[in-house]
Amino acid sequence: MAPRTTASDYKRHQKIVAATDLVGVPAGTRGRIMYVAGMTWIRYRVEFVNGVEIGNVDGAVIMPVAEWEQIEADAARAARKVENDRIAAELRAKVVAPGSISH
Repeated sequence: MAPRTTASDYKRHQKIVAATDLVGVPAGTRGRIMYVAGMTWIRYRVEFVNGVEIGNVDGAVIMPVAEWEQIEADAARAARKVENDRIAAELRAKVVAPGSISH
């Protein structure tokens, strides 16, 4: 998953998700912005639900919860489609073509 680029998109106390693996925080871990700092490089102090708190988090490695949930839903939908297509191909292969049955 490509991290998004950001300026100061996030506000204090906003709930976010780690978009990539961070030290002690796997991608997909939810957290909350505790502090916003910087002028030319906006960075965040984030408290994650697994108890890890990281300062100087760049906005490119986090994303809003709703955006993460949409990405997960899209991936699950794509995986279901691949599986359904595989099953359909197997079933089509098992169908006997008319006229090919000999007695």
